[in-house]
Amino acid sequence: MFCSPASPLAIAIALCSFNTLAAQCTARALLNAQENIWKSRTLHPTSLYRLKVEEAVTAINDEDLKSQASKVADFGTFTWIKSVEDIQAISPVADEVPCDEILGLVLDNLPYKHARPDGSSSEYDAGTEDEYRTLFIEPLATTIKAHPNTAFAVVVEPGAFPQYFNATTASTPSAHERNLARSYSVNIPVALKGLNLPNAILYLDAGHSNSLDWSRLRNSTADAIAEIYEVAERPAQLRGFATNAGDWNACGRDLAPGEFARADDSRDIRPSNEKNFIQILSATLGAREIPAHAILDTSRNGVSGLRYTWDEWCNVNGAGLGVRPSAETADDAVDAFVWVKRPGESDGVSSERGGDAVGCAARSALRPAPERDVWFQWFFEILVRNAKPKL
Repeated sequence: MFCSPASPLAIAIALCSFNTLAAQCTARALLNAQENIWKSRTLHPTSLYRLKVEEAVTAINDEDLKSQASKVADFGTFTWIKSVEDIQAISPVADEVPCDEILGLVLDNLPYKHARPDGSSSEYDAGTEDEYRTLFIEPLATTIKAHPNTAFAVVVEPGAFPQYFNATTASTPSAHERNLARSYSVNIPVALKGLNLPNAILYLDAGHSNSLDWSRLRNSTADAIAEIYEVAERPAQLRGFATNAGDWNACGRDLAPGEFARADDSRDIRPSNEKNFIQILSATLGAREIPAHAILDTSRNGVSGLRYTWDEWCNVNGAGLGVRPSAETADDAVDAFVWVKRPGESDGVSSERGGDAVGCAARSALRPAPERDVWFQWFFEILVRNAKPKL
């Protein structure tokens, strides 16, 4: 079976100081990108996320659900880096990582990646390129270098590549698409080069199985990734790509044909599930001698068939925790199942609270919902209750 089970800086310092000395590793973390590092290291469960889970557990009245929810803190999750303040909070977290674990980080601050609610963005400012490098990438690289004994795995800019590809192939790209395309082509190589460090493994986010017509466009998408790889000077620490980050797609047809496929042999312009997608992209990149191993986010894809369209992405009602972080994937192309999105954090505010009028108002979206990344207690309890396999 493909999916077999197998903040603020002050808060971070307070949480981590008590176990820093006990957890610190005294040996240098030298990661070989030619090997699956997840075979020897597990994803680190950070004290920052543990605190959120422990607070959430105290608010649960059902004793059985409380018991299940308390276990969530024991599973490793990625930490999202969206600001300079987030980078500053990484140091105390990095100090708590044992030698046999790896700290997962997500870059999520690419200029022009997030459009305004109306789909527009401000006029392009070349100064944002300098800011991304000097205020974001270089400080993060400095932090990673300052912790040579800590192993890091970095997912680079979730959701950006499909936007970039669409923008570069559109016959009449919008102003926002042009801004995003320029930002991606300049800044992603900067990120890959700047974080190409011996104690970090890099995965370039490639979207997910429903973000593009991967079957028909496999060669052109691989060419686009290859171009970025070359501009970045073929970083030795790039292991491959990340998929399904923060999304809902099923792992493979062993669980379901795919949410929108009517039978196991259905034809669709999209691969319908992450296993199919990874096989397509991995083979196409590998033929170009580009690193082609994947990590797959299973943090919220335990339940399939909940959405009405591919484009419903916000706080899906009835969702459940998926397969736990593990290197037992039964597929050589997949390094590990990981929890990139931290379960319990909102995807975005719903329309009745002045937020997203499309995604977070979709029929499948849980409402009312708080702002993006704010803890969503009701949603967390749903994810725990519907976990597959059960906690």
